[in-house]
Amino acid sequence: MIEDVIRTGLHQALEKYGIYEDDIAIVVGKPRERSHGDLSTNLALALAKRLDRKPREFAGELAAGISFPKDVIESVEIAGPGFINFRVARPYQVGRLLEIASGEALADIRTGGGKRINVEFVSANPTGPLNVVSARAGAFGVTLVNLLDAVGYDAHSEYYVNDSGRQIQLLGQSLRAHYMQLRGDVVEFPADGYLGRYLEIMAAELLDHDSEAIQRAASAFDDESFQRVVAPEGNADDWLELPEDKSVRCFAKYALMKILSWQRETCRRFGLRFDTWYFESELHETKRIERALDKLRKANAIYEEQSAVWFRATDYGDEKDRVVVRADGRPTYFVADVAYHYHKFQRGFERAIDFWGPDHHGYIARMQGAMTALGIAADWLEVQILQHVTFLEHGRPINMSKRKGLFVTMDELMDEVGADVAKYIFLTRKPNSHLDFDLDLAKEQSNENPVYYVKYAHARICSVLRTAAAAGVTVPQPDAAGLSRLSEPSEWSLVRELVRMPQVIVSAARSREPHRLTAFIHEVAGLFHQFYHQCKILGEDADVTASRLQLCLVTRQVIATILQLISIEAPESMGDKE
Repeated sequence: MIEDVIRTGLHQALEKYGIYEDDIAIVVGKPRERSHGDLSTNLALALAKRLDRKPREFAGELAAGISFPKDVIESVEIAGPGFINFRVARPYQVGRLLEIASGEALADIRTGGGKRINVEFVSANPTGPLNVVSARAGAFGVTLVNLLDAVGYDAHSEYYVNDSGRQIQLLGQSLRAHYMQLRGDVVEFPADGYLGRYLEIMAAELLDHDSEAIQRAASAFDDESFQRVVAPEGNADDWLELPEDKSVRCFAKYALMKILSWQRETCRRFGLRFDTWYFESELHETKRIERALDKLRKANAIYEEQSAVWFRATDYGDEKDRVVVRADGRPTYFVADVAYHYHKFQRGFERAIDFWGPDHHGYIARMQGAMTALGIAADWLEVQILQHVTFLEHGRPINMSKRKGLFVTMDELMDEVGADVAKYIFLTRKPNSHLDFDLDLAKEQSNENPVYYVKYAHARICSVLRTAAAAGVTVPQPDAAGLSRLSEPSEWSLVRELVRMPQVIVSAARSREPHRLTAFIHEVAGLFHQFYHQCKILGEDADVTASRLQLCLVTRQVIATILQLISIEAPESMGDKE
């Protein structure tokens, strides 16, 4: 990639100043002003103070000390207070376009060596339909998995099902109370119980359909990934005859089946795939928690105090030590998470990436500390924090509360704007940035809607190619002669952006920032629309027409590649809008 060529030249130039490759990471990116060139670095500004030099003067020395072949870098220029700008030679850009067209460019970036990476996302509690927080996590998670695969890793997507603990007991108590109320029984609703309408509907189905509803729920889990999901015996009235704790477990088991079936279908609608659905209950039944505790004990990382067992979290940078086993002998959620992640390591994953909400920021140090205590490298567990989303309608935020049953679900969001629009908008900001999601804008069928704007570019190219075929114009495959004939500024503005695709994919994967894909593809779409309006593609000159059709083919391929990475359809038609 051209960025690597430039970095190599800069590193060589820096050696005379006693600065070597391991001493500094050189950042090469697009300049703010396109007129300044194709690529730029602030290297001279970054090193000026360290070397006691004036930035612009030092930039000039560096530029003079770099040597590139003229068919690769056309010129090196100094701008502003000390930026070094590079203009890439057109023959080099044509070569990169051909590599993209042939697929060679994507093959060259597969440098991950097949290393296995576990990516855990949308690990929502199975106590209700998936909400919009899970939607944002899903958009980022599935795109990161695709990115890692694209650069040569073996990325494994995982969904963690929290099917143990008080929340599941409370879910069973809530459904049981709803069912008894529908029967006309006098029952006190549990404190902090789940009041969502979905539980009332679930209770009504049990009352109306009885064993048929139970059988239908169980039939949704006949595949190997869900052997742990088994229907409780009997029917709802039978469950009420059991001792209360067993009765609650039966209702909880049924609720878990129903909700997991909803969540699976929601994920399917949203375009999410999971290689593994991992159940927390398995940790308890297979004694993995006890084995993790034994290993921590051997490492002197836990101790007993006040009848409880504590992890020495302060030894690993946390603000205080943490309970792993309560005084009554019950393990905490924390130690279950420790055992779960330790099992990831045992399953052979060379890195684990988790997506967590902003309220879990303080959880990172203790989890990474626990991994270190278990003998795992400190950077093995990587956590991506996802900030909250505010949904706006008519300019006003929509309030959400799961416990009160007023939350916006992923399904409702897809019904409103569609899965593609939702995913794209989620990916327009960094994961750790707050996002205002404008529902009115998302529903617009115009260029103001960013995903419409990009899809329209792809559909417009397909329309041009159909028109050419209908007119008997042969659409040639891209070649050096054809692409080299491009001469208009809008053509080369588009070319300069297209050739960035491999580097954009690599940088998005390395930085764990899929939003770089949407920023790139929006720029490509805008430059294509500009080219479309300024250059007549199907003109009288056959050679010019052929060259522009080749540019259309590569542009379509780039847009389709990026849309595939973010799991969004690349349409061939958008009705009469083309």
